[in-house]
Amino acid sequence: VAGGPMWVKAVSAAMPMLRLNPTSGVDLDNAAEFLQNGANSVGLVAPLFPPGAIADEDWDQVQANAAKVIGSIRDAGIIA
Repeated sequence: VAGGPMWVKAVSAAMPMLRLNPTSGVDLDNAAEFLQNGANSVGLVAPLFPPGAIADEDWDQVQANAAKVIGSIRDAGIIA
C-alpha cells in the first residue's frame, strides 16, 4: 500500500465504514503495524511463501515465517 500503515490509518479515520485489507507492501516485519493502524486484515503471500523456499520444499522456512509474523502480531497485542 503506497503510504504504508499511516495511509491505512488516515483512510480509516476519514472513512471508518471501509474495511481495508492491504496486500501490497505488507511483510513479516510490518504486518502488525498495518493492523494497529486500522487494517481489517493483511495479505502477505509472497513473504510467507518465498518462491525459493517453495521450490526447495523448505517447509521449515515457511513455518518460521509464519511464526515470525504471528509472534509480532501477538507482541503488538492484536491477538492473544
